[in-house]
Amino acid sequence: MIFSSILASVLALPLADAPVLTPPLQLAVSVSAEDADDPRYIVPAGEQYTGVVLLEIEDDEVCTGTLLPSDRHILTAAHCFERNAEGSDRPTRNPDPDQVTVVFFLPGEEIALDVSRVIMHPDWRNDEGSNADLAILELVESAPEEAEHYQLYRDRNEVGQVFTRVGFGTRGTGEWGEDEDDEESIMRQGKNRYEALGEIFNAAGEAETRPGSQLVYDFDSGRAENDALGVEFGQSDLGLGWREIGSSGGDSGGPAFINGKIAGVSSTGMSSEVDGVDVTGENDTSFGEFFFDTRVSFFASYIDGVMAEGPEEQSERESEWESAEQSEGEGAWQPGLMVVFVAIAGGFWLGRRR
Repeated sequence: MIFSSILASVLALPLADAPVLTPPLQLAVSVSAEDADDPRYIVPAGEQYTGVVLLEIEDDEVCTGTLLPSDRHILTAAHCFERNAEGSDRPTRNPDPDQVTVVFFLPGEEIALDVSRVIMHPDWRNDEGSNADLAILELVESAPEEAEHYQLYRDRNEVGQVFTRVGFGTRGTGEWGEDEDDEESIMRQGKNRYEALGEIFNAAGEAETRPGSQLVYDFDSGRAENDALGVEFGQSDLGLGWREIGSSGGDSGGPAFINGKIAGVSSTGMSSEVDGVDVTGENDTSFGEFFFDTRVSFFASYIDGVMAEGPEEQSERESEWESAEQSEGEGAWQPGLMVVFVAIAGGFWLGRRR
């Protein structure tokens, strides 16, 4: 199941201060409350986050994305387009844009737009390291005027900060995990705290994550035995109470907001390897699991470059992709070969993670 981050917020207010909302649709994140449909987490369609979009991908897959300041580009995760490459470290470089539809939820209406290009980060690898899990969609036309666009978070001070996630992920609760029968698409929001960088897992031999490119958080129940980062790495934090959320299937590519700016892109997650930490013992977005976001501040220059490129740069990029496809067929492709703008790795995928 495609995984993604599920919540983003333009407000700096704690969720506890927000009004109780009445649910409209129904797609979700995994929440701390016992009721996955608790209205405190649900965002009524068109009332907030009008630039956080639902990505409908062929074969009934969904992801989440965020409208960038160009009003023509959507930031999301590269792994959303890897459905035909599972079990292989060969990345998909040229996904078919005709297989993707971007849906905006605006006041009183939904607007679906087609995609002209799916731009995968050149260092994306479909492997355990989940490096460079970043994609940018170019729309065939500008986004609706009513849709909000969001600036990039550029400061390198995310660790220790509370963020708000927004997304269209599968409903679920921390105690029981994801509801595998959920087929609706509701926007939900919630909060968590970044507690580490992704390379914390490199020392344990669990991955080869590019230093500085991923942000890590865990799903806390408020009980010390389910504090995954505390148990495994000694970084104790019992969470944010009922406001705490985890990311579930369908949240992939969704934003994490700090001060209304995009700080993270939902990438992947995994269960703790220590018995008893994950309450279900399964990688299902339950209490005691780790989650990984691609760090936007690390890739800000690359994102800026894609938004600014004209026809000549687009042609150059496409030529480089084609050359890389030929090289890979000969076993010669290496990550980073095709970097046009200043940027590099960030991360996500299945295997050890969701």
